[in-house]
Amino acid sequence: MGALEVRGGRPVFLSRHEGQAWQVAHRSSEDPAVLYIDVSRARRDGCFFERNAQGLWQTRSVPIRHVLNLADGFAEQVSAGGIPVWWGPEGPLLALIRVQRRSGTSWEVAKGKLEPGESPETAAVREVREEMGCPGLPLEITSRLGYIRYGFHTPDGSPRLKTLHMYLMDTPQRCTEFAPSRREGILEVDWFDPSEAARICNHRSLRPLMRTLRDTLAREWANRS
Repeated sequence: MGALEVRGGRPVFLSRHEGQAWQVAHRSSEDPAVLYIDVSRARRDGCFFERNAQGLWQTRSVPIRHVLNLADGFAEQVSAGGIPVWWGPEGPLLALIRVQRRSGTSWEVAKGKLEPGESPETAAVREVREEMGCPGLPLEITSRLGYIRYGFHTPDGSPRLKTLHMYLMDTPQRCTEFAPSRREGILEVDWFDPSEAARICNHRSLRPLMRTLRDTLAREWANRS
């Protein structure tokens, strides 16, 4: 299948930040391209990545099979999700879902793909209600948490690059009567304080967002108290 290498034995440079990768790429070409590497699979395949003094990651080569957007069947996917927050007497609580995956169960945020013509905000509210099984739950988007980009493979092995738009949603009630979507592999829904939510929602793409949200809600609660 070949490998991604640089002539003369020079290292292949990588960045965890897409914007930085595009910035560096534009320095050497008027029409650059950025390749998306499935680093987790590459590491399991024996690739070694080290960080240099400039803050970039580097390696000697990457097998082409780990370059997502050079693989057959590659496509981009846009999704949206949200985190309901209920402001109780002891502070804010966040609603998360526990999902059954091939690798086991994990606590995650409710999210899903946009339907044709649907805005990310509308999709986020719809997905929260559908996945948590609370169609009548009042939800008001109070802030946009930004977006996350990450690669993954579908169950049939097709490579995808996902853009996930995330929102914080206020709800006036702490719903306890959930009917989670079993067909989506969702086992249960529960409420957590922001610190616990940041600890248990540990998917690598969500960790920075959850830590930032924890700190933001702590400051807001202090201002309310």
